Amino acid sequence: MRVIEVMATRAAFGDLMADMRQWLDRNECPLVRCETERGGIRILVKVHFEDNALAERFRQAFRGSCAG
Repeated sequence: MRVIEVMATRAAFGDLMADMRQWLDRNECPLVRCETERGGIRILVKVHFEDNALAERFRQAFRGSCAG
């Protein structure tokens, strides 16, 4: 399982979540889990994938980083 982390400002968080949902739907992605952590003016979104190839494409699409 891979975890992709994407940072967003609070102002951009809603749009980011909508974009992620559309991406996941388009790619028929079997999402395992999504969680968030707030810190100051930023929100960290962690998306868990079972498929490493999908995780990598998601990371590239959202300029994220791998956490696991």
